[in-house]
Amino acid sequence: MFYGKGSSPPSCDNCPSEGGGQFYTDFRSIGRDDLADARTLHLSYRVRFPSDWDFGAKGGKLPGLYGGPPGHSSGGEHGDAWSTRYMWRVRGGESQATVYVYDPSQGGGYGEDVGLGAWSWQADGGWHTVEQAVDRDSGTITVFYDDREVMREQGIHQISGIPFSGIFFSTFFGGHDTSWGPGRDVHAQFRDFRVSEDELH
Repeated sequence: MFYGKGSSPPSCDNCPSEGGGQFYTDFRSIGRDDLADARTLHLSYRVRFPSDWDFGAKGGKLPGLYGGPPGHSSGGEHGDAWSTRYMWRVRGGESQATVYVYDPSQGGGYGEDVGLGAWSWQADGGWHTVEQAVDRDSGTITVFYDDREVMREQGIHQISGIPFSGIFFSTFFGGHDTSWGPGRDVHAQFRDFRVSEDELH
C-alpha cells in the first residue's frame, strides 16, 4: 500500500498526493451468513511496516471489522452501524496502538480510542500478526499481537442487534487534513486476512 507525502484520507480534496485506500467486504454477498450472524468473530491479518516507515505527526487507520450498512461505520452519523478499525497514534514522538471504535452509543461525530497504548506497531521490516475478537453480546474487544493477548476491554456498545457485515479495509494517515500525512512517500504491506468464529492465533 502506497501513502504519499502529506496524504490523508481518500476524501481529502487538498492533499498534495494520494495515499492509502478503503473498501468494504460483505459476508452475506459471498454466502457467509454464518459469519454475519455470529455472536463473536475473529479477524486476523499480517502487516509489515519497513524500518524506515514514517508514522507521521498524529496517526492513521488500519483495517478492522464492521457491522451495518457500508459508509455508516465511520465519521458522521452511525446510529445503525459500528466499526473496530485499528489506529496508530503518535504521542510524545512515540507510536501507540489503539482500536478506534464507532458505535451507535456515540450518536455521531468522531469515534473513540479503546486500549490506547496497550501495544505498539513495530516498524522493523518484519511481518507481524494482529487479531481482534469482537463479542457483540458483551461489547468486549480482545486484541492479540504476535499471538500474545495485549488488550481485553468492554469497549463497544449497542451492537448486539447489528450483525457483522464484513472487513472494513481502511488504511490512511488521518484524520482529516494534510497535517496527519507522512513527511515522505512510504509503503506498508498486508496479507493473510482470515475470519473465523474461533481464535486464529
